[in-house]
Amino acid sequence: MLISDSSRSGWNFNLSRLPRAAVWASIALAGCLIPALAPAVGRLYQVREVKPHVFVWVPEDIIEPDADPQYGRAGNAGFVVTSEGVVVVDATNSPYHAREVLYEIREKTDQPVRYLIDTGAAGDEVLGNEVFADLEAQIVSTPAIQGQMRSRAEALAETPGGSAASNHRLRGIHITPPNQTFQGEEEFSLGGQTVRLVAFDPSLHAVAVRLPVARVVFLGDLFQNQYFPRLESRDVRRWIDALRQAESWNAEVYVPGHGDPGGVKEVAEFRHFLEWVTNEVQTRLAEGKSLEQIKQELAFDNYPWHAHELAAHLVEGIYEQLGGGAGKPKAQNPGQ
Repeated sequence: MLISDSSRSGWNFNLSRLPRAAVWASIALAGCLIPALAPAVGRLYQVREVKPHVFVWVPEDIIEPDADPQYGRAGNAGFVVTSEGVVVVDATNSPYHAREVLYEIREKTDQPVRYLIDTGAAGDEVLGNEVFADLEAQIVSTPAIQGQMRSRAEALAETPGGSAASNHRLRGIHITPPNQTFQGEEEFSLGGQTVRLVAFDPSLHAVAVRLPVARVVFLGDLFQNQYFPRLESRDVRRWIDALRQAESWNAEVYVPGHGDPGGVKEVAEFRHFLEWVTNEVQTRLAEGKSLEQIKQELAFDNYPWHAHELAAHLVEGIYEQLGGGAGKPKAQNPGQ
């Protein structure tokens, strides 16, 4: 059952209070400006229809110098068009890119955006939320993800203006947490499309969005297709278990947080990568090797993936989880 929470941080511009002609004029103007502004931002993207009426917005791999310092790459977004409204999955890393997603939605339909599902709390997934809040969409996720976003908004508010890079770069962004939450699993229908939400282990701060009829799954940042991932605060073993669970859903299309949509094969390949890294770190840690030695030995030359600069951070995070910080490895099976 969805738990209502009407609190919303940031500026809220209610389009319903404007004359209808003014609303459409504003949207049309935004649509005209997007192509003109795109070269200045340096962002290119593609919109792919992975199943009838199910679309994925896939940006190029570009690090934006003026974006959130932690999340300079825009994450994927998705949207499902129905006869009764639109469901959006993730709002990417800025209001600007969220408006690009909205522009693409308006190219397909004039139906209102009813729901935005946040699959995580990372900046590359949620910093465009305010665009859809202004359209009065219900923003849905878990209490843990909602709490993470509120905490970050409060931390930014407490930082004196201009004294931190993140505060400076986020000065035009209003972090907008979910206003409805759920736990476990939740399902709803819109225009004949069934949408099933699955909250993974709470420590992962992750939600999957399943479309059982279309056989599409949005996994957010839990699945990266040929991108090195951020470990964030995730327990790597529980992450691996969550991917195994997702593989069992018999979907045909799995949408990652970064990279091209794939199938169960690509999800399994990414899981195998996490298992391999975890095993390699655990083996070297048991041999008494230092973190620097392990990072040198795991150069990932056989992985010509995007975001290579994140690989060393992944090793560092797994090293700490396996007990490297205390000098003692934890004897556990990485798959458990």
